[in-house]
Amino acid sequence: MREKYFWLGIGILFLSEALFSPALAIIFDPQDKTKTFSEILMLRGQVEGKGELKVNGRAIKVGEDGTFTCGLVLNPGKNLVEVRREEQGQKLRVLKLVSFPDIEELYDGKKHWARGQIVYLATLGIIEGEPDGNFYPGRAISRGEFATWVARAKKLPLPSLTEDVFFDVPKEHWRAPYIKAVVEAGLMVPFSKDIFGIDEPISRREAAEVAIKTEGLGIVKKIVPLFKDVPKEEKGAEPIYTAWERGLVIGVSKDIPVYDPARALTRAEAATLISRFSSAQASIQFLSDFEVGYTSERLCGVNVSPEILSFSIYPLEVSLRKTTTLKLRAQVASREGFSPLARVKVDLTPLGGLPDAEMFDDGTRGDETARDLIYSLNVSYTPQETGEKRLRVVATDKLGWEGEKEASFLVVE
Repeated sequence: MREKYFWLGIGILFLSEALFSPALAIIFDPQDKTKTFSEILMLRGQVEGKGELKVNGRAIKVGEDGTFTCGLVLNPGKNLVEVRREEQGQKLRVLKLVSFPDIEELYDGKKHWARGQIVYLATLGIIEGEPDGNFYPGRAISRGEFATWVARAKKLPLPSLTEDVFFDVPKEHWRAPYIKAVVEAGLMVPFSKDIFGIDEPISRREAAEVAIKTEGLGIVKKIVPLFKDVPKEEKGAEPIYTAWERGLVIGVSKDIPVYDPARALTRAEAATLISRFSSAQASIQFLSDFEVGYTSERLCGVNVSPEILSFSIYPLEVSLRKTTTLKLRAQVASREGFSPLARVKVDLTPLGGLPDAEMFDDGTRGDETARDLIYSLNVSYTPQETGEKRLRVVATDKLGWEGEKEASFLVVE
């Protein structure tokens, strides 16, 4: 009988703990295993009961109704989100993909034929776009660009440089370590002892040769001519047919067996070729697998809008047509762990002033104590009419997120 009551007591204990322990957060969005091109996703959810909520170790404010929200600042590739409440937690996996505006445009109602390869390689950091944010898939790729992409795909160790690699590749050039790495690995051949040809295009013939070297393939000796413009006697035919037989290169037409060996390789073709390398294939497979790689090293950033704790105007009453110094004070919550503040500004247009007057936290210009998160501004004002004057202060962080608050004072006779 005692044993029966003992187990009954244990059951009641576990039941009471289940009833009164904080419930795990309900995540509205994003969903687990989300794929996105966005740099920032909003995490929204709700909890029951009281208790601190943390997202990737950052304390997040919970509203009176139990709802919470924060921004997830994503890195290219795998991102882990850990939502914890006391001893309980749950995880979300988010894959941030990288693309380019000109890759997302429609061509005859379809996305670019190499979009998939470009997106995955860009996400992996193997290839990059141009400074204006576009990829320019039809543009000829330079030898310097191609060398960089090959070195990244093969994960070649980059040497430290103490002297110029070639006359046209000074040691200060950011591509110099990549070029030296592929040349030393025997994957690409310079034009001469002193010239690499960093800005020159690479032909489709040369690209096939680089491909078989990169993959460590032996030359096919028994050639069966496939392409009309690549006879087996032609210089470079063996690398082309070896690369074709191994599935690394294809012709330029579905209808006519033509390779166009002398034509410059385009950036889209280069991305497609590199995506077929065994090392790139392994990286793409890893990137696509939601079951591996989502570790604590992959925690994404977390951000919330700046919170203005208080905004005051002193004095609360001023006299009509009498010059008064208004003391504006805005206290901002600590941004520790979040994007730092960029600026705090107040709209003075109700006073006939600037719409974005800067407030200060540097111990000068009316601010009493530097870096105490109380931003100050003293304004000389001579009111010309009675009534309430309402001012709005806006705090902006370095990601452009804003928080605001209003305060007012009264003009009397």
